[in-house]
Amino acid sequence: MGRPKRPILGVVAAEANSIEQRQIIKGISAKAQQFGYDTVVISNVFNPNVVEKAFFCENQIYRLILSDDISAIILISESFVNETLRKNVAEYIRQKDVPVVVIGTYIEEFDIPGARLINTDDKADIYEIISHLIEEHGFTDIDFITGTEGIEASKLRAEGYRKALTDHGIEVDEKKIRTGDFWTSSGTRFADMYADGTIPIPQAIACANDYMAYGLLEGLAKHGIDVPGKVTVIGYEYIEKRMFYIPLLTTYQRNREELGRAAADIIHQKLISGKDMRFTPPKGELIRGDSCPCGRNNTLYYQELEKVKAKRDFEFWNLFTFPDQELTQCRNLKDFSEILGKYHWLVRDAYDIYLCLSSNWYVTDAPMSDMMSCRNIMPWLDDVTFEMDILDIGNVMAMHTEPSVYYFDPLFFGNRFFGYTILRYDKPDTYDDIFRNWIKTVSNSLEYLRMKNDIQYLSKCQNLSDQRDTLTGMYNSRGIESACKTAVPRNGKELFLVMLRVCLFDDSAPGTDNDTRISAIIDASKAVIRFCGNHDISARISPNTFLCLVQSKADASLLADCLGSILLQHKKYMDVFGADSFACSAVQFDADNYDGCVEQLTEDIERQTRLSEERRLINHYREMSEMRNYVYQNPNKTYDTNALHERFSGSTGYFRSIYKQCFGASFHKDCISARIARAKYQLSTTTLSVMDISEKCGYLDSKYFLRQFSSCSGMTPIQYRNLLKS
Repeated sequence: MGRPKRPILGVVAAEANSIEQRQIIKGISAKAQQFGYDTVVISNVFNPNVVEKAFFCENQIYRLILSDDISAIILISESFVNETLRKNVAEYIRQKDVPVVVIGTYIEEFDIPGARLINTDDKADIYEIISHLIEEHGFTDIDFITGTEGIEASKLRAEGYRKALTDHGIEVDEKKIRTGDFWTSSGTRFADMYADGTIPIPQAIACANDYMAYGLLEGLAKHGIDVPGKVTVIGYEYIEKRMFYIPLLTTYQRNREELGRAAADIIHQKLISGKDMRFTPPKGELIRGDSCPCGRNNTLYYQELEKVKAKRDFEFWNLFTFPDQELTQCRNLKDFSEILGKYHWLVRDAYDIYLCLSSNWYVTDAPMSDMMSCRNIMPWLDDVTFEMDILDIGNVMAMHTEPSVYYFDPLFFGNRFFGYTILRYDKPDTYDDIFRNWIKTVSNSLEYLRMKNDIQYLSKCQNLSDQRDTLTGMYNSRGIESACKTAVPRNGKELFLVMLRVCLFDDSAPGTDNDTRISAIIDASKAVIRFCGNHDISARISPNTFLCLVQSKADASLLADCLGSILLQHKKYMDVFGADSFACSAVQFDADNYDGCVEQLTEDIERQTRLSEERRLINHYREMSEMRNYVYQNPNKTYDTNALHERFSGSTGYFRSIYKQCFGASFHKDCISARIARAKYQLSTTTLSVMDISEKCGYLDSKYFLRQFSSCSGMTPIQYRNLLKS
């Protein structure tokens, strides 16, 4: 899959469904689309401000900041309430050499070298609020409830209050500046103090944010204090929750959407010219309500009412639909994605939804793989998976011709990070907080699917004895370690440990039920037993890993190759997982260093797996793999490259080139390798004559078979057989 030609603008936020972030992101994405940029929003879902309740696992999503596909970053700083998370996010951004704009008030953790800090003018906004109270209503006795002490936003908003009074010839009484905490609790506390006379009731009270104003309205109403008859109340920030409070709050809307547009403008100028552009903080707007004598704007009120009704409808549909029950009945990811597609409409207005899971998301206590298996769940599209590295996020953008906005949100359960969802909007839009219910359902159901299959698997496969694996009858990890301690080589042979890991990629067998998977594992175990024969020791040391202790005069590489050749002939396993689903390695055994030998084998297997993962990212890999599986299962046939490529959309030359990129050998050489692999299987496991073996491998001329086998193996078939069986 090619890289996108469009630049990608990364927006880093926390709890992107909150109204403040949604307004900023709409401005950013609208402007980015004008410039022909894609917008990628990286955000957590829950973002609690109490550290003890934080879901630290969900914050692994911010690793995506390191993607080389991101051309520039806009950070919405005030959305991050957790100090540790701020530091981690800032460290990721410092590793990037791209333009950075930080939106919001100054926060020490986000003091990033070279970053441009922009914000609305809190001081000017509060100045306008106080001026409205003085000029339009003639108030001179005005209290101001500011936010948490020591925060820059609190200081700036208090300064705006002071300046407005001074400029209108009203003396500033510092006692009338009261310190809140930016939450409803402080508004309620001050309402109690006004009611009991601790604080004299002024003509008007201005609050440094809406939350404190809402708490104040509730508290005053409880005490029977009329608003605005007895006192006017006005808020700041316009968080679109006025419908839930009486009277309808008069507030002031910071122009966050225009702030987002300005950030995108700055980034665009930096990308095309390398220069900074001038920034003027955008002016906000007074939103009239009934808590002020000027009264509500009914047009705006009805618009807000329509939004509340739409949200209520979706909340109702979420409450009375049961995707969670259907998801927990799924047995595999294919069924799982189909159910998600059935309920895609619960994520309002999303144009595409991708489910991207780590390739080993289902494995207990394993580090998360960087290889992601992704699929679009929309029911009108083919449910075809594609692989990509976790940081290669541009692969998704490359699928679409027009610039869009994409939201990357984490899928997790407890301390287990599964991957992420990607929501695509083809217009400047964002998801709302109902989406949190949807993604929580998806995450919980994934864990249920993982545990259900794990329980089924363990009930059949887990070692229930001290030395033996009950599924295969082989030794388990404890059994082979014990056997290795007493092993002694005989007849001039050397001891070797040979490791085989199967089922490397879960998406190699989409839709496979647990019984089929177990049957394939058993078939693989038969290949291992056949390789070991009657004199060597075999074991299943983990659900998908086998280990053999063999004595031989052959070398380690020949033994690993032989085991692989045998497995390739086991049809039941190959039909399910394919020729690219396993890795073999061998090492000469050191009786005094069993753990070291196993570690060496494991490292080599992991190296081979990483190489396979990289190749799976190559364009058309899946098509090439299907052809290769057919060739290895039918090596005796003669293949015409020109005829085969008709199944493939490209030219013959392109087919040959892609095939070699995928498997490190030309198609012609791989056909020969398939025949030689079958010959090695026959030579190592049967007593058939060389002539009979040549015929079974598709050779009409046994002399030609001898030449080709010797060329590929460095020895004759008889020498190969004698080396393995002597």
